[in-house]
Amino acid sequence: MHLRALAIGAVAGLGGGLFSLGGGTLTIPLMMAWLRLDPFAARGTALAAALVPAALGAWLYHRAGQVDWLATAVVAAPAVVLTPLVGLWTERLSRARLRRLFGAVVVAGAVLLLLRGQVLGGWALGGALRWAWLAGVGVVEGLVAGSVGVSGGPVLAPLLVLGLGMPQQLAQGCSLAARVPAVIAGSVENLRCGHVRWRLLPGLVTGGMAGAWLGSAVALALPEAGLRSAFAVVLMGIGLRYLRGA
Repeated sequence: MHLRALAIGAVAGLGGGLFSLGGGTLTIPLMMAWLRLDPFAARGTALAAALVPAALGAWLYHRAGQVDWLATAVVAAPAVVLTPLVGLWTERLSRARLRRLFGAVVVAGAVLLLLRGQVLGGWALGGALRWAWLAGVGVVEGLVAGSVGVSGGPVLAPLLVLGLGMPQQLAQGCSLAARVPAVIAGSVENLRCGHVRWRLLPGLVTGGMAGAWLGSAVALALPEAGLRSAFAVVLMGIGLRYLRGA
């Protein structure tokens, strides 16, 4: 088993379980830095490796009653369609520009999460607007997963908190569950294009499962406000890194 892939998987799984991050958010830059993969190979391998840890994390959150499955289905439907289409479309686009745009969106989400209590208070969308927001979140997830290779966590969970007033744990559980279909769709497209490095998957998946189990247990035990603040700080760091184009 590839030891560096095992370590990368563990870091990504921990981020996925603790903050609904991981997948491409952590795996792609680490594989590019430690394993010298090109951006497309890192994107495809990260998506393929994210499936099992994301499913495990979703099950752990579900077991704790922190997944709204109807909301998850509404988010997942457009994401499944868009992820492979956007992945194919962005084969010829500048990844540096896409990364910087993604970084700007993530930084904005982090700031709004930190200020949500002061800016929005207990405000949340309801009725038909709630379902329209969920569908829009699914569109955003598909665009992010297909283009940057990140499976939506840095954008999906903040949007669920900001638009619907979901508690952080519930938003993270829905984020993990909703990304599974998009990850499958994106992985199929990357397999077709030859962007998946099979030799790395055993280590990435094994480490990811261990990290997801630990991270989910810690997140579910933390106070909601504290977890939301910590999540926002981590998002800020990730967004700034993407903005610098590292």
